Amino acid sequence: MRTSVGLAVAALLLPLPAIYAQEPPNSTGPALYKVEFTIHDGSDPAAKAGRHYTLLTDAGQKAVLKVGSRVPIPTGSSGGTVNYTYIDVGVNIVCVLREAGNRIMIDGNVDLSGIRQPDTTPMANLANPTVGQTRLELNTAVVPGRPTVVAAIEDPATMRQFQVEATVTKAN
Repeated sequence: MRTSVGLAVAALLLPLPAIYAQEPPNSTGPALYKVEFTIHDGSDPAAKAGRHYTLLTDAGQKAVLKVGSRVPIPTGSSGGTVNYTYIDVGVNIVCVLREAGNRIMIDGNVDLSGIRQPDTTPMANLANPTVGQTRLELNTAVVPGRPTVVAAIEDPATMRQFQVEATVTKAN
């Protein structure tokens, strides 16, 4: 009995060869893509290179990127307690890629938002800030590996000019 218990313990403690399940290199699963968005603000000479955002996603799957802040906005009060609603400001990108022949379809949206500087008039209400928003709904095709301007926007409220460029490359 003592020998069989010793053999069982030794068998458990001996290192076993590592066995890894690997997907074969030529799998038929969904293609993996790197999506790069570059947003140029033409009104800001210091930002000539633009801001870069990159996502890695499977074809057909929704990819979401959110960068920014949740800003509290007072919405009222009751019993001496102030109630707040939080709004997201910053950059929000949502996209789904589909293969279409030798092109890649991009469906999604790009949302740029921020709190605008308060008005300098004495009547400016700091409790109710102005949120500036530029939103782009995408439904376009791009050639893989080639940077493509998918939108050029001029904000009529601020006269700022934006250019949105997308580059999609296959990652597998």
